[in-house]
Amino acid sequence: MEGQRHFTAIVIGTGFGGTMTALPLAKKFLERAKGETILMVERGTWWTTPVSTVQDKEVKTRDFLARKGQPVQLWSSLNRFRGFIDIFTRCLRRKNNEDGLYDMTRLGKPGFLGLFGGENDGVSIVRASGVGGGSLVYSNITIRPPDLVFGDNRWPVTWTPQKRDEYFEFARHAIGYGVLSALTARDANNLPFKGTALPAGNINPGLSNIVARTARLNPHWDLVPDPNSSRGIKRIHLAPGVPPDQQLAQVPANRFWLDRARVFQTAMSQLTSDFGTVDLAIGDLTPEDTPVGPNEFPTNYPTGAPRNYCERQGRCNVGCLPGARHTLNKQLMRAILGTFDPAAPEDPNKDKKPDLPNVNLETLSEVDVIRALPGGGYEVQYIQRQEGSLSRTTRKTVTADIVIVAAGCVGTSEIMLRSKQRGTLPNLSDKVGFGFSTNGDYIAFLERTKERVSLIRGPVTTSYGHFNTSDPATGGAAAMFHTLEDQGIPPALASVAGQGVPLIRSLGKGSQGRLFILHAILRFLWKRLLQSIHAFFTNYRERGDIFRSEEEITANMMCVVGMGREASVGQFRLGKSGETSLRLSRTDGKKFYDDPIYDAIRQSLARTAAILRDPNDPTSEFINPFLTNTAGAFDATSIGVSHPLGGCIMGADVTKGTVDEFGRVFDKSKAGARPFYEKLYIADAAIIPTALGVNPTLTISALALRIGDQIIKEL
Repeated sequence: MEGQRHFTAIVIGTGFGGTMTALPLAKKFLERAKGETILMVERGTWWTTPVSTVQDKEVKTRDFLARKGQPVQLWSSLNRFRGFIDIFTRCLRRKNNEDGLYDMTRLGKPGFLGLFGGENDGVSIVRASGVGGGSLVYSNITIRPPDLVFGDNRWPVTWTPQKRDEYFEFARHAIGYGVLSALTARDANNLPFKGTALPAGNINPGLSNIVARTARLNPHWDLVPDPNSSRGIKRIHLAPGVPPDQQLAQVPANRFWLDRARVFQTAMSQLTSDFGTVDLAIGDLTPEDTPVGPNEFPTNYPTGAPRNYCERQGRCNVGCLPGARHTLNKQLMRAILGTFDPAAPEDPNKDKKPDLPNVNLETLSEVDVIRALPGGGYEVQYIQRQEGSLSRTTRKTVTADIVIVAAGCVGTSEIMLRSKQRGTLPNLSDKVGFGFSTNGDYIAFLERTKERVSLIRGPVTTSYGHFNTSDPATGGAAAMFHTLEDQGIPPALASVAGQGVPLIRSLGKGSQGRLFILHAILRFLWKRLLQSIHAFFTNYRERGDIFRSEEEITANMMCVVGMGREASVGQFRLGKSGETSLRLSRTDGKKFYDDPIYDAIRQSLARTAAILRDPNDPTSEFINPFLTNTAGAFDATSIGVSHPLGGCIMGADVTKGTVDEFGRVFDKSKAGARPFYEKLYIADAAIIPTALGVNPTLTISALALRIGDQIIKEL
């Protein structure tokens, strides 16, 4: 164990919660000029693209990070079967590969050899492990939930509607351009940002709406005002009263849309009044004839420094090769390490100094517990893995006056439960672990559509449809509010589309899942061998299936993801011997997949399928591979969750939550005006007390920025 070090603040995690609180606090520390420092602790490594981009023609980002002593890995760059192998051998986090990017967590009891006598808690969680947290693998969607969500009495937040609007605009700018840029814009009373050039301090070129087949094409959408966003809503322009399958003939300009976006939005227009194009945290080229105004900027064309832009490769969740996604590692690199000069990338003397030199970052570091010190402040105990030899670890402790826990819903809940159990934070609320929500996450596939969808082209998600808002035209049953979004498939996974349903199902099965992945690989190779032999004799007469591209394989397959107002009554507990480190159950005794929201989502999917499916296959429906009879036979029936929420929820007092609305951690031994562990905060998805029914990134960021403001106020 090394000697103990002290920082003014420690931030556990580098995702949206950690980044949105650490950077404003570090900026304030610099302004105070008191020598205050921050340590950020991250269990994963840095990830970056291995190919040339507009901003990094010589592919020197990896070299720069390595020069700064940082462990760094490369996105899997192959788009066919070898890419699939690379993702599932190198990028999956597991024992002896703890620097893997994807943590596929199946909660329960593995059983003998992972095969017999196991228990499945009914939830399989996909989360990221790396600098930038969930931003490394999210779909880049910055969408705000309707206000009806915040009307739930489990939300103790006292912000006014005006303040709520302000924080969501603040969060949009922080994600779209950068946190430091957002602080500058807010100080200048310029949020939402208005101007004809990129704002000061930007890392990214702003949010985009991407539905055109290539950059710079004008999608000719309809712009509808949105009271909850200065950006408005962009919708496909449709001829009124014309059936969906005749729209192209009436509106020829829609041929320039990505097939998936066009087909999905046209279907949504038949089902709900609340639909449109999602705001994406992805750089794109501004259409040639787009007027420069307060909400659209010439980010790459015709003026300004070159910026990476979306090339419609469909790889958002497995690594953006053009570097267009606004992943938080970009902001953290510039803030903590600086940047290299693109004109002289190998000259360290020309490196740009970091914006926040008072921030340190330790990677491959996994927190065990937080201990309250008798005289004030905290000790954080963690292990750090050795790069290149991950089984070798060093136990470390650091102390700090302020601790911000932002390790994500699962990570934060586990840290706090351990700290309570071991007595290092003995007075935590009895509600620690409560309030977990699946956010109504649901994924489903329709295998035969009457129109081409081209599932691998474009950003992963382009469009949304809201159902059961307070508007009767959406259904009107607000308790069952939910969202449907189109979802693309990365080409590397599309290459094994024939094994897709059993493969996706296998991801939720922990160690047993690896056997199914191996099985899928062997089946794929055997099928390819037979096809190759057959093609040798017959391909001159008829083109064989083996020669179809990934786009052809998935041309008539639609994938849709859903989110909705699930009950949010899950409870984490620490696992016992022979169990996973966390166990999960609902406090009402129901199975997670029996929540009523899933019936509502399936009903909307059935209505969507009726519009999309091939008329020659009138019985085809959307299928969730996690919830099939086959999955049940292998004890794999579960909800696949990529947006876990709760576990350390906010509450009005210690009897209702782990933290208050500002993320301050309750101390049940205290009463009065400050019943908290002083200067201990939680600032991530774990504090969200109910399902949101939409992608949570924007909400997490808004809440974290508000918590950051409170921390600074209390300095």
